[in-house]
Amino acid sequence: MTVELSVALGDRDIYKPLLTGDVEPEGIDATVLSEYPPKRHRRMFEQLAFDVCEVSLASYLSSREHRDEYPFTAIPVFPNKRFRHSFFYKHADADVDEPADLEGKKVGVQSWQTTANVWVRGIAAEHHRLDLERVRWYRRREDDVPVDLPARFDIRPVPGAQDGDAVEQPKDLREMLFEGDLAAAMDPAGSLFWDVAESERAEFVFDDPLAAEREYFEATGIHPPMHAIAIRDEILDEHPWVAANVFDAFCEARDRCLERNTSPSAKASLTWAHLHLLEQRRILGDDAWEYGLTDRNRRGLATFVEYAHDQGLIPRAYDVDELFTASTAQLTG
Repeated sequence: MTVELSVALGDRDIYKPLLTGDVEPEGIDATVLSEYPPKRHRRMFEQLAFDVCEVSLASYLSSREHRDEYPFTAIPVFPNKRFRHSFFYKHADADVDEPADLEGKKVGVQSWQTTANVWVRGIAAEHHRLDLERVRWYRRREDDVPVDLPARFDIRPVPGAQDGDAVEQPKDLREMLFEGDLAAAMDPAGSLFWDVAESERAEFVFDDPLAAEREYFEATGIHPPMHAIAIRDEILDEHPWVAANVFDAFCEARDRCLERNTSPSAKASLTWAHLHLLEQRRILGDDAWEYGLTDRNRRGLATFVEYAHDQGLIPRAYDVDELFTASTAQLTG
């Protein structure tokens, strides 16, 4: 039996063989497309547009309280893991030396539910003494999964950009940060990275973000997961074997990617790519991209669940196992 499925992903090397068709899930005729995250997430959460989809971990957690509206379940595949200290910026004159100094100040986010922002806020609170309830938060857009956020957080909409007397779209976070309207901003997509790195008007909140990220990993053992792979419940009910076959295909695609990357002659535009990879393996180990509910992944997921609960995105701290399909709970790869 062959099942026809639509699969929506980003454009990451770790699953590139799935995008090119070099790897195909067994028993599945997959139509695989690449779509930019915000649009892909909105289409999945608002329209259930795909059978299999790479989704935001935070929005996925928020959807679990309303399974009838969001009838899909994740498998423990985490193709996007990233430390986020280097995506946290401040205005040069904000008088901020450490995250705790942001209390009483204005901080911009794209949305409250953005996974990267949940991680940064949680890390700032747990490891750097920032009281999240004493910050004036400005979010640029609403969340993909509507949530009634606790009143203890001061969350306001970003004001609109003016064109004469007309109010157009919300102001850009870059503009607000660089003009000093915000003391700091969290940037999940990295769109501000080079502007900040090359500007005198904005700086990194962490003076040496790479060192901060390494210290965080050494202290916690967490390589923060950002996304998971969700499959429509209708597919899982009719063809329960699909979950394991999709899991295996992601593992094979990842293995091909990592094997290619480990070659010193790998075709990359980073001159010292092979040396950076060697350093990454020395720090993160050989299992940095493992899939399944392993001890390392459980640690990261449990921490994220705690952060999401503390920040009002979910009604209770879910057990990690209840977030994923039972048929893949014991799979590792």
